[in-house]
Amino acid sequence: MFYRIVLQGGAAGGHDLATVRREFARVTGMPESVTESLFARTPQPLKERVSQADAERIAATLRAIGATVTVERDLLASLEAADGGVQELVAPDHRGPPTVVPGSEGASATAASTAGQRLRRRLRPYLLVLAGAPVAVALLVLLAPFVDEAVRALMPPKEAAHEPVKPPPAPAPAPAARPTASALHGPWRCTDQGTGLPTYWTFGGDGALVFHGDTFREGAARAGDPEIPNGWELADDRLVFKFAHKPPVAYRVSDLNLMRLRYGDGRDLEIQCRRP
Repeated sequence: MFYRIVLQGGAAGGHDLATVRREFARVTGMPESVTESLFARTPQPLKERVSQADAERIAATLRAIGATVTVERDLLASLEAADGGVQELVAPDHRGPPTVVPGSEGASATAASTAGQRLRRRLRPYLLVLAGAPVAVALLVLLAPFVDEAVRALMPPKEAAHEPVKPPPAPAPAPAARPTASALHGPWRCTDQGTGLPTYWTFGGDGALVFHGDTFREGAARAGDPEIPNGWELADDRLVFKFAHKPPVAYRVSDLNLMRLRYGDGRDLEIQCRRP
């Protein structure tokens, strides 16, 4: 069973709506224009086809900032069995209720029977075509030799084929340039794709790494925590973070240019960074 997160609009618990919108843009990384559009057209689905655990985790993060969201069963993402083994996609109007009820039962046999009846009604206008298709195929098989002879008699005689001139092989494309460490210099806004929470960092040209917390302020660095790296290094496609009192940690870089950075461990951690 899949679930989806739906933004209902408004602010919960007496929160200020403008503050909720601003925090929503910060947590999700969306531009303010997109955030205003989402709140203006509620209810609005934010994410679909996710497990119940992921949907509840994302909804809890959004509710913590005052946004009114619900977790609904996404029945549109599932296939409902119909008569004769045919499968039909459930219409959007048949999505689940706006609350998740543990242990709720699946679709009843009556619903499946109704889906089969709808399928038969849709196919009824095409029964004549379906019945005549085998007859048409049989006629084509019988008449194919005669049609082929008639076409050959009407075609002019073929000229002797000329040996085609092969073009020279195209030059091999130059290998893509490997990104350099200078592309990382400066401030970055990095969002954890698992939690949706952003943090701000500054990659110094001398290998120093400055952590600014969840709000970027020039010179307002946060330091002293041994779990926060204070240095960095780019070795081929590996981004290495250095710590003051423990061994360095390396992550694989999957995308890097002057405006975008993506790295992770290939399993649980994936970080996407952009310029603030």
